[in-house]
Amino acid sequence: MDCSGCGFKVEGGYAFCPRCGRRQPVPCASCGYLCAPDFEFCPKCGASVGTPAKAVERPAPTPSRTIVPPSRTPSLLANIESEDGLHPVSDADRRTVTVLFADLCGFTTLSEQLDPEVMQALQNELFKELTAAVRNFGGFVDKFIGDALLALFGAPVAHEDDPERALRAALDMIARTARLGERAPHSGSPLLLHIGINTGPVVTGGLGIGTAKSYSVTGDTVNTAQRLQSLAAPGEVLVGELTHRLTRHAFSYESLGDVVLRGKAGGVLVHRLDAPLTAPRAARGLEALGLSAPMIGRAAELN
Repeated sequence: MDCSGCGFKVEGGYAFCPRCGRRQPVPCASCGYLCAPDFEFCPKCGASVGTPAKAVERPAPTPSRTIVPPSRTPSLLANIESEDGLHPVSDADRRTVTVLFADLCGFTTLSEQLDPEVMQALQNELFKELTAAVRNFGGFVDKFIGDALLALFGAPVAHEDDPERALRAALDMIARTARLGERAPHSGSPLLLHIGINTGPVVTGGLGIGTAKSYSVTGDTVNTAQRLQSLAAPGEVLVGELTHRLTRHAFSYESLGDVVLRGKAGGVLVHRLDAPLTAPRAARGLEALGLSAPMIGRAAELN
């Protein structure tokens, strides 16, 4: 294109002539007609200079609410924090959950005997084994407290046989801990767990404030499970009454009777887990209660 002032050949895209400095015509973005620099609209097609004819001007979005990315959507783990304090959202969920507390016996003594770095490595290896046992049976590791583990069966995902899953996970945890004690460097004494398991109603949801908030459960069921764990001897698994009632078709127990647990009013029926039954009974019906109702006087009909 030649300059309209001096005739110098101007390359495409130049707004000014490099020889005389004259402003060059602007091509219409719609039809391509060369418009004078001071034209607002194309004299050929009427389109605004520099704007395509079919372009649609979109109004600026009006901010209405804060959009939370999907990865941070507070579906289960959020409270709304304001100047008035904390207002719980509708993530709270009341449900029946089997709570498992597992604790390493002699942790304080072991910490005195081992170097802190060795102790940390042992704890991490132990937590790895315990977590694998919980997840293998569909449980959820709520948190680690010192040398203890809190696991949930029935939250956030529920199964029909969650109490039975919790017991099988407990036996697996004890076996894994024993194997770890055989190969890990420590004082030479066996590594043993004592475990408490209890089933009952809890409220699940986000507990804590800000970044410390996490999915957890609260209720007396959790407290009772922790008291059962404290009562259990090394290598023992103690369970509450409801857990026993829901799993006695598949496991053998030794009853310890009514036991007064620290901080609780009245006694709690406690049972010591023995082992899985070689021939499990039905989970429902009279057989689950150790009863039977044979047909009498119906031989002909049965034949």
